[in-house]
Amino acid sequence: MDVNRQKTVFISGSAYEYGPLGDEGQSFIRELSRGLLKNDFKIISGFGAGVGNFVVEAALDEIYTVRKEKMTDQLKVFPFPTRAAALLETIQADYRQDIISQAGIAIFLFGNKLEDISIREADGMQKEFDIARSCKALLIPVGASGYIARKLWQQVLETYDDYFDNREKFPLYEQLGNPGIPIDGLIDAILQIAQ
Repeated sequence: MDVNRQKTVFISGSAYEYGPLGDEGQSFIRELSRGLLKNDFKIISGFGAGVGNFVVEAALDEIYTVRKEKMTDQLKVFPFPTRAAALLETIQADYRQDIISQAGIAIFLFGNKLEDISIREADGMQKEFDIARSCKALLIPVGASGYIARKLWQQVLETYDDYFDNREKFPLYEQLGNPGIPIDGLIDAILQIAQ
């Protein structure tokens, strides 16, 4: 994997509400985005509802206020059409493939949406996970955020050896499912896995 792709992180997520992280969910997204940039990662976002706006807000603040650099090499945003039903399924799949194939790391957060006046799981996250896996990206589902991300985290933990050659980072992956861990501890675990 080329160095540029290896240091590029795709953040997959949508959140109508922030589950186990509650009020800290938005701060978690912001601080994770800042932490990635501070560790010289580049970010790609599909601008998922309730997640993408906080990724971009924090990234722009870090890039322009703290680092005083240009955005173009550090943040790429590919908004997924909000009326996705209007797109043919093959176009959606190709769009996701194009976005995700640029990243060597994929982080999965939350994964819920408001549909028919109730909160439902965001099925697009599973598709993004499958694409990221087929692209051989390092998969980091944050189970502590709940919803689809929790299911993906359980899947990775239960079949860990199918995903990784060794168990060196297994304890860090276990931490990703602990909703009681402070958000800075969760972010630290994510960054250690990504390194």
